[in-house]
Amino acid sequence: MADGDRIDEGRYSSDQYYYAWKGTDTAVATTNGVWVDARGFKRFSVHVTLGGGAATVQIRGSNAVAIPANSAHEVQIGADITADGITNVDVPLRWIKTRVSAYTSGTINANCIKTTA
Repeated sequence: MADGDRIDEGRYSSDQYYYAWKGTDTAVATTNGVWVDARGFKRFSVHVTLGGGAATVQIRGSNAVAIPANSAHEVQIGADITADGITNVDVPLRWIKTRVSAYTSGTINANCIKTTA
């Protein structure tokens, strides 16, 4: 898989949907991340694992009309993530991505899910 690739998608009920994707896939260096279309989804969760290493992961968002360049980092959502864990985002966004802004060691992954529920 690669950054931004779909993992799974489906529905909870007739009018509630989810979409899961790889925000960051096995990074071993800093990365810009890949913007993912977030229209129509109210909530997001990002599960970051640092693979026993040390790194800083950021969740970035944008409401730009057109997809920003992956090298554009727009607005940071929440604090820097420096430990394994799940971060929730309850802000409607047009575009969302994860970015490894600092890297020391480990294999960095960020699995993301957005939901209409």
